[in-house]
Amino acid sequence: MPTIVAAIAVLTALVLLNLLLTFGVIRRLREHSEQLAANAPTRTIPVGATVPEFSATSERGDAVSTATLRGDGRGGTGALVAFMAPDCPACAEQLPAVRERLATAVGGPTAVLVVFTRLRAATDPGDKSAAELAEALGVAGGPAVIVHEPLDGTLQTTFQVAAFPAFYLVDPDGKVAAASNGITDLPVPPQRSLGPVGPISTVRAADPVAAG
Repeated sequence: MPTIVAAIAVLTALVLLNLLLTFGVIRRLREHSEQLAANAPTRTIPVGATVPEFSATSERGDAVSTATLRGDGRGGTGALVAFMAPDCPACAEQLPAVRERLATAVGGPTAVLVVFTRLRAATDPGDKSAAELAEALGVAGGPAVIVHEPLDGTLQTTFQVAAFPAFYLVDPDGKVAAASNGITDLPVPPQRSLGPVGPISTVRAADPVAAG
């Protein structure tokens, strides 16, 4: 009898030890996967690539396409494209810097396209957060082209947007000249400013928020 009890005790200890080792391995694998994901480069349309053909509709009902980005009808001067979401913390942190950049670009030779979406479905059917964000950015009712689309919509798919906010410069040939999740990382082409748009302060580019 003592021998059986001892054997059971040894087996129990081995099982517990095996469970502890298994949990330890699983935890290390999870940590390793999270580290790889954090260090992996954000996938997006690469600089130098031609923006694929697409078709969308602005909030005013106007057609938006690759011709809009090339600046057709504006002397072929390219475009600044901004992807923003009202429920994106990183977008809120960069808002002053984005507002300043848009104020400089809007009205100049470069077309300005702002795409609004939500990372999570709105709980209020009358949600106006995108309109409020447009007001905060200073583009509501102005010459900037504004498109509203659901998550993973046409423009997000075209530019392979994987995190918000996202910003692109498109050259007159329709190719991506620069891309970043921080507006201050984009080069500033010569533009005509519309003048001051209110108190502006620059902020550190926040960590982008992954879409999906």
